[in-house]
Amino acid sequence: MSIDHAHILKFDLNLLVAFDALMSERNVTRAAQRIGTSQSALSHNLGRLRALLSDELFVRSARGIEPTPRAQELAETVSSILCTIQSRLIEPEQFDPATDERTFTLGMTDYLESLLMPPLLASVREQAPHVNFVIRSLDQDYPADLLDSGEIDLAIGKVETGNELHKRRKLWSERYVILSNPETTGRSGMIDLETFLATPQAVIVSKDGRCRLVDEVLAERGLKRRAAVTTPHLFTLPILVRDTHVLAAVPASFARAWAPVFGLAISPGPVDIPPYDISLGWHTSSDRNAGHVWLRQQVLAALEPVRAKVLQANAGSDIALVAAE
Repeated sequence: MSIDHAHILKFDLNLLVAFDALMSERNVTRAAQRIGTSQSALSHNLGRLRALLSDELFVRSARGIEPTPRAQELAETVSSILCTIQSRLIEPEQFDPATDERTFTLGMTDYLESLLMPPLLASVREQAPHVNFVIRSLDQDYPADLLDSGEIDLAIGKVETGNELHKRRKLWSERYVILSNPETTGRSGMIDLETFLATPQAVIVSKDGRCRLVDEVLAERGLKRRAAVTTPHLFTLPILVRDTHVLAAVPASFARAWAPVFGLAISPGPVDIPPYDISLGWHTSSDRNAGHVWLRQQVLAALEPVRAKVLQANAGSDIALVAAE
């Protein structure tokens, strides 16, 4: 059924309020008091409603007023409309994690998923047994279109600022460091610019085939690295570095976590690569949604211990580390 907007514009919502009060009180004076208006104003609204619906709606009786069959027919519908307006538009939406069923879709990279989901699931499983998550794998570019379309509820990653449609909360700043096989770079772990440019690299790229930050910094200096392989999967890089002796520029927190596992060395970048922020991002329309507010609180709580480790890893990103003997 299509909506006749022009016809509905003629219908004042206050007329439904007056109708519902009259149905409940069956007395014009008490109905006027109930909705905080004068008796004459209520009588005027009843006259307008009668003209619109072509029915008397209420007739006088010994006990006050009585609804006509047409009014009785409309009563439940009018009450339902007013209840819906009150619960959905006026009263804030409620969310009870202990009982409500809801599925949230989160967008993030595979690495951020590995940091967030274990503590988040452990926490939510106890307090919100009917809440589920869908993970949407994203590259490192900000998925503004997915937030706009509602395909994801929350983005975790590089969140752009200055967009009125989106809200942002910074989590931490991340720096790039260089992963290498010590057999390639020697026990010092340090990589100078000449070695960095001459050695083939495994490069993490976005879905459009670009690696923005590192290559942009090099391009500003008229430099270019050799990408022996490009991949959107960060977790592939340590294996490639270990087995094929390529280099890889990766986030410092990732390097600190996985270099010891694969016997790799960590070196500061040979050029000054500026840090980038990891943030939560969500659509403005969800800002006050009760379920979404709860979700953001849970994500922030789950990431707090992680954040401390990431900050520590990035604080030492200018120090070379080599694999243990």
